[in-house]
Amino acid sequence: MQSLKVLRRSPTADYIATVVESVFLTPTIKSIRLRLDRDEFRFLPGQSVWPKFERDGRRFSKIYSIASSPSRCPEIELCVSRVGWSSAYIQDLQMGQTLPLRGPYGLMTISELPPRSRLYIAEGSGIAPLKSQIDWLYESGFQYPVWLIQSNPETPDQLPYRNYWHRFSQTWSTFHYIEVINHHPENVLARQGLNLAEWDVDICAVGDRPDQIQATVLALGARLEQVRSEKFIAF
Repeated sequence: MQSLKVLRRSPTADYIATVVESVFLTPTIKSIRLRLDRDEFRFLPGQSVWPKFERDGRRFSKIYSIASSPSRCPEIELCVSRVGWSSAYIQDLQMGQTLPLRGPYGLMTISELPPRSRLYIAEGSGIAPLKSQIDWLYESGFQYPVWLIQSNPETPDQLPYRNYWHRFSQTWSTFHYIEVINHHPENVLARQGLNLAEWDVDICAVGDRPDQIQATVLALGARLEQVRSEKFIAF
């Protein structure tokens, strides 16, 4: 039996974050680790922060999902794809530079250990909120099966965190990772023979892709009330 673990989030507030690490995961996606200026910051796996900055005289803000586990607070990790000027600005921050942000935000979260198996489907930097959840489940000794199906339409042969997930597969007996190269993840899912009637499913992809993936998930027996999806906007 799983031990009861319950998380709490801090109220939404303003923070100053300092860049402590910035590395490429793929030719287009970077992992950026930030340290917040106050230790009381707490978030639920799957939540986001809202960086706020100015560029070329314009004030701009965009929400980015946190890719790390809440156990790492007050450090957080962002998974940023270089698809527009706002993302380029964040990718180009140097070590020691600061970034004002506000958070946490977001509803596609978990606050305690779920009572059933979980399927995660991610495209591109949509892996971020799902990684946060998976990391926390692993740390918490989650005992039900966890499947991750991942693709990256931007650079199909380059999957963010690919080696990380393969290491998980070797140390976490209930974790199953499927990498998708040059295909849609829902097409690969359909070949796995899963009956999803008793699974929770979380999907994160760009544009109308979550709706397309969800249609396949429902056709494989998933219950609508146990399927959640989140889309991100690339700019």
